[in-house]
Amino acid sequence: MKGSSKRALVILISVSLLIVSVTIYSYFIKPLYGEIYNLKTKEIGLSETYATYESLNNQFQNILEQYQNSGELQNQLSIILPSELNAPYALGQVIGIAKLNNLEIQTLTIKPLTIISAKNNSSDDLVKDIGTLRISARFSGTYENFKSFLKGIETNIMISNAADFKIEGQSATPLLLFTGSIDTYYQTNQ
Repeated sequence: MKGSSKRALVILISVSLLIVSVTIYSYFIKPLYGEIYNLKTKEIGLSETYATYESLNNQFQNILEQYQNSGELQNQLSIILPSELNAPYALGQVIGIAKLNNLEIQTLTIKPLTIISAKNNSSDDLVKDIGTLRISARFSGTYENFKSFLKGIETNIMISNAADFKIEGQSATPLLLFTGSIDTYYQTNQ
């Protein structure tokens, strides 16, 4: 075979391969290209949807953990504002603060007062009415101890108010008499 025949044969084979590859591309690859594009778009959309659902799931898990921890929060709140009338708890707080400040307790009486409506005519079941328990007390001690007692009542974890205190002197002793009342608050179930 001559060199020019070989060249013509190579060119013919090359042109044939080019025609075959263009035919394969036209009949097999190009029709699938649109489908591949659609599948790739769908994949991107699904991955974005998955990322969104994963983010929402994480947020839901965080909220669920917060609500599961709300029992602890309820316990902490019931120390500050008891969920029902608990006179022994309130008396224990007052007696503890008095003893801590070296005041001698002479008398203690308790009296529940009227309930304050916190709902303002709303139908919200989460808002409870507030009850007041008045503790009338008579202490003896020094003025400095009494000031420390009042500061203890003000800064105590249980919500309370010191009211109506009267100071009297005693003739036989240098100690003073302190008579007054302390209002403590609690939530009602009404």
